[in-house]
Amino acid sequence: MKLNNRTKRLATIAIAPLLLVSTSHAAFVITAVTDGDLSGGNPKSIMLQAVAPVADLTAWGVGSANNGGGSDGQEFTLPAGSAAAGDVFVIVPNADSQDFFANNFVQDFTLLVNGAANINGDDAIELFGGGNVVDVFGDINTDGTGEDWEYKDGFAQRLGGGPQAFDLANYSVNNGAFDGMNEQEHVAVFAAAGFTPVPEPSSVLLLGLAGLGLLRRRR
Repeated sequence: MKLNNRTKRLATIAIAPLLLVSTSHAAFVITAVTDGDLSGGNPKSIMLQAVAPVADLTAWGVGSANNGGGSDGQEFTLPAGSAAAGDVFVIVPNADSQDFFANNFVQDFTLLVNGAANINGDDAIELFGGGNVVDVFGDINTDGTGEDWEYKDGFAQRLGGGPQAFDLANYSVNNGAFDGMNEQEHVAVFAAAGFTPVPEPSSVLLLGLAGLGLLRRRR
């Protein structure tokens, strides 16, 4: 994948989830939120990472507080199953965001679809464990437009710290980082950050396919 200079600069910004050390009993953290610049503001996503083994995923869920309107409670519960420390869950709101991740990356993460992730760059996110809020990104009572935590056409990534009340110092916020990018450039940023892209056909493979085509034509 050939990158232009602008994409190369942006690709140095890490958005891949990191293995974080929990400072509380909570086993999940909000590790990143994204608001892309493709049609419809996709890819939108809420990314969670397990920082300890999780025996029952259904004890965990998320909610989005849109436009500073306060908490809407737990809007999505993770499906039945378990997780190991380091496992990543990417929650997306629609088919377009789902296709972006499913078609462009090898899924070393679990991709989930739910409207709770239909977020814009001014929306806060709550993580619930056992029905209680255990982690927050942003201020649920404040529209993020113009705030230091706004991530419109961009993303925010956790740098460290366990689940807790929102602390901007624990995040790298990159407002506008995706602005004007096409899909390939979006993919390049995720790939450079650690998501594994679907391999492009190699020249050897292409030559092999060409040879197979010649054999078929000779039959």
